Amino acid sequence: MNTFWSRIRLIVIGVSLVIPMALLTTVLVAAENQVTAAAVDASQQTPPPAGEYAQTFAMTIFEQDRTIRLWLVDLDTAPYFRQTVETGGSTVSDQIYRFDERTLYTAGSTAAESSTWTSIAPVEPQDLALSDLTTGPAAWAAEFGPGEQEIPVGQGTTVRVVIDSVDEPIDPTVFQVPPGATVTPAQP
Repeated sequence: MNTFWSRIRLIVIGVSLVIPMALLTTVLVAAENQVTAAAVDASQQTPPPAGEYAQTFAMTIFEQDRTIRLWLVDLDTAPYFRQTVETGGSTVSDQIYRFDERTLYTAGSTAAESSTWTSIAPVEPQDLALSDLTTGPAAWAAEFGPGEQEIPVGQGTTVRVVIDSVDEPIDPTVFQVPPGATVTPAQP
């Protein structure tokens, strides 16, 4: 009988750990789909004039319960890109693209607690669709310049954005994996 209740307790503990993680994953996927759909709608409704987007910028996008930080240098020539996504004050995704290495580095939700990153190479800028930023964040940076903005993204929806810099140098350490981090090549 004691074994039966021990098994029940283990099942309850296991379920109580798995359900919150599954719900968080579902919420993040749904939120990502909403942002993507809104960005697509916005880009189809009000495309910026050709050539009017920033080549280099840093910004923070506040969207519902997510904070997305973007840094981009030399969009059209030799791009360096970093994006971190935070939910509830915790980093859930961190990505760094280094053009000189043709490598994408990624870290998941344990990035703050751990120093384990995955590298994917070779990766070309078009593989990441960085040019898609020209109708969203890069266009916003060129149009609004530094400061806080409420930017319409379609269907009466706006997103709060803080543009930190436009066409100014960005510290190159932003595009480096943290010192002491373990980088593991992705397995095919």
